[in-house]
Amino acid sequence: MLKTLCLLIMTAVSGYASAQVIQVAIGVTKMPYISAENRTGIEYEIIDLALKKAGFSAQIQHMPIKRAQNELAQGRLDAAIHTEGANTSDAYITYQNMAITLCERRLQIEKIADLSRYQVGSFHNASHVLGTDFARIASDKRRFREISPQQLMNRMLMANHLDVVISDINIFKHTQAEIDPQATKSLCPFAIFAPTLYRLQFRDTTMRDKFNIALKQLREQGLYEALAKKYNTALDQKTPYFKPKGHGLN
Repeated sequence: MLKTLCLLIMTAVSGYASAQVIQVAIGVTKMPYISAENRTGIEYEIIDLALKKAGFSAQIQHMPIKRAQNELAQGRLDAAIHTEGANTSDAYITYQNMAITLCERRLQIEKIADLSRYQVGSFHNASHVLGTDFARIASDKRRFREISPQQLMNRMLMANHLDVVISDINIFKHTQAEIDPQATKSLCPFAIFAPTLYRLQFRDTTMRDKFNIALKQLREQGLYEALAKKYNTALDQKTPYFKPKGHGLN
């Protein structure tokens, strides 16, 4: 798989010296998806390789999604991260938020309403992005809190200060491996939330179409599987959770 990734990189950068320079904004650091400092991560590499393969030299900036959209609207960017809207690309990555528990607790969570029985922690702003059913759960401040940074939320679950944490499964596992590489407690995640699909919104539709063609080629050539192996991420029936399924494509 790593050999596949190296081959895809070499193929994408052929002719790169004469590529059109464009300004692109994606999210801030949240590994294993993005490391703004090191210019790496699953999401960073997908976008960087797809744009190179499409014939562009991307100057990638990092900012929250709302700011990125404002910058795009004011003409300071050629493309910016978004979830939907006009001139958006095919989905290039999926974030899969889950209700994560310790298996030793033997909790059963089949639907969002089941969370009302537990002490729950989530990432910042979850109450606004995970739908109305979850927003009702989050309104009970005796049982729900938003916690930052991610490391603190992980530690609170492991110490049984929380029953459930709401997090993207890959972000949780990556963070746990960093703060406690020797951890032995097994995790039982429940996929009760719809996946969040991210796209690039372009000012120019021709640019978007070139990106879509390059992205499709990289999907077919095994890029997602190679990145899952490189970053050691969770799989859903042998498919990376971060790889958009059929419904995520235009």
